[in-house]
Amino acid sequence: MDSLAYVDQWPMQQIFGGQKVDSLGNSLIDMEKTNFARHQPVLEKIVKLYGYPGFKQVGEKNSNNFWLLVQHADAHLDFQRQVLTLMLAEVKRKNASPINYAYLTDRIAIHTGKPEEYGTQVKYEGPGLGKAVPVSLRGPKNVNKRRAAIGMETLEGYLKMMTDTHIQMNSPQSN
Repeated sequence: MDSLAYVDQWPMQQIFGGQKVDSLGNSLIDMEKTNFARHQPVLEKIVKLYGYPGFKQVGEKNSNNFWLLVQHADAHLDFQRQVLTLMLAEVKRKNASPINYAYLTDRIAIHTGKPEEYGTQVKYEGPGLGKAVPVSLRGPKNVNKRRAAIGMETLEGYLKMMTDTHIQMNSPQSN
């Protein structure tokens, strides 16, 4: 899982650093999509053979890496839903991260036109580079209760961190 996660994250890290193409001139966004597609059959095989790879089976790092790869499998919504169902059982057994579960829950919600539960998926609105806001949110008055119940920081703290990161990534770097 480490090598797949590295390949998954490398283009994104380069993009965050302001790079648009690799050393051969290939689009990093296209590379990212290609990587996601290549990983999908591997992820499906893991689930078919072993079920959800929880902490006890593969260790916390590898379990989190598996989730990360599934989180990026947006072209395979049915697979994401299948993993979410398997993941819930493991979260209840304390064998998977409830925070990762929240992120996947929200990711699936926005791709199916439903409101998020935890506000993890953001867009940027307002002047300049904008501020992070949830794509959509069910019951905003209770979101911090839902977040606290699984060990997440407040929505306000998360949105500030996401805004700060967005501004840092998209501001010209001074030399």
